[in-house]
Amino acid sequence: MHMFVIAMSLVVAAAPALASISSGSGGPVVVVAVPASRTVAVALAIPADFVSVPIKVISEQKNSALAYEESRQAIEMISQRAKENGQFRGLTGVASLSQHKSAFGISSGSWSQPAAAADIHLLVPLSKERDNIFAAGAEAARFVEALRLPGKARCEVGRLQLAVENPEQYRAKLLGLIAQEIMKARETLPGRGSVKLEGLESPVMVRQADDRNVELFLNYSLSITTEQ
Repeated sequence: MHMFVIAMSLVVAAAPALASISSGSGGPVVVVAVPASRTVAVALAIPADFVSVPIKVISEQKNSALAYEESRQAIEMISQRAKENGQFRGLTGVASLSQHKSAFGISSGSWSQPAAAADIHLLVPLSKERDNIFAAGAEAARFVEALRLPGKARCEVGRLQLAVENPEQYRAKLLGLIAQEIMKARETLPGRGSVKLEGLESPVMVRQADDRNVELFLNYSLSITTEQ
């Protein structure tokens, strides 16, 4: 009796982490597509729901207390403008607060970093009229350029990426596709054997396929042992 182990797909040790955004209100999580390559054979291609536009708000105030307050006001203003616009969704991210560093104490000298920085994600829904990352990005850029932030606050736009709302809703469909892949593999192999499948409990991963679509997949591993 000979044993043959055939590895159909392998889990990569350094799997890409999910970049998720949550409103904190108990609603579905929006997951930003990762740029890494897909590591498994089975994936589900779907149109993305949003273009995620990360905006970093920075205050150049030398006084830390003023910088903190100014950043808070700027974030609230962007969120309100997005709400008034009616087309965007604004979700706040991580706030980073620190005191200015200088060679002469925190009240004088040359400033090496801003006292406050905070992130907000502008989610631009994709539609028939706004059907790719370029059109959505252009609309977001016009929105940002029209902002008039308080005091010495300014903002920087980060890397635009596609995003999907609640990718876990596609788990059952992915499991069905994986089951079909196992059946096909077993039909093409001689003799009887056993199947070992691991990683199905992993979160649904999202990767960007092109300027409009994403691929959803589970980071699983599959091996089939045949007996002859």
